[in-house]
Amino acid sequence: MSHDQELHRLELAISNFLRYGVAASALLLGLGWAAQILQSGDVLANFQTYRPESLRLIMEQAIATRSYGILLSIGGLGILVLLPILRVMLTAYLFIKQRDHYLAAMA
Repeated sequence: MSHDQELHRLELAISNFLRYGVAASALLLGLGWAAQILQSGDVLANFQTYRPESLRLIMEQAIATRSYGILLSIGGLGILVLLPILRVMLTAYLFIKQRDHYLAAMA
């Protein structure tokens, strides 16, 4: 396999990784929201009054009450937040493979 073919393969792998990551995030978010609707019926009732709570507290309550919809939604959001970070890391690796150290340092 030539160097150019290997770089092209890496670029495709990064794009597929991002595509499947967004799809997995959307699937988890959709399943989580559907589970919340089925479990509680009125999902907007919690938004009538704003109460700031930590993520840790929300997760502890969700585990204690077996609110798997909330846990799935948090997992989907977590994946969605991590994707750009992983993209930068993978792109930096790609730049290193291309021997473009300036762009690798910028990434």
